[in-house]
Amino acid sequence: MLNPELVWMTPVTVRMKDRAPQVFASVNDALDFLEGDWANRGSKYNRAVQTCRRALNRMTPVAIAREAFIDFCRDAGMSTSDTDGMLAPKTGGGQHSLA
Repeated sequence: MLNPELVWMTPVTVRMKDRAPQVFASVNDALDFLEGDWANRGSKYNRAVQTCRRALNRMTPVAIAREAFIDFCRDAGMSTSDTDGMLAPKTGGGQHSLA
């Protein structure tokens, strides 16, 4: 059975170094991104993936999955924002990248 798209109340814009900003509007979008080929995975990555999967299975609120996704992105050194265009500063110092 396919899970319907679980849309966030406010989309999240993520800006990775040297790339155009990408907008994530749902748990499904975030999980697709997270399940990409990340060079470095850590506890915040694992929490974000687990939380998104739990949200898809209706075991965790969608808002919690959104916050875990934002937390991972910031920890990985990406800027994030709501769709108002204001990017939050990067807080992570790690060298994470997509392979």
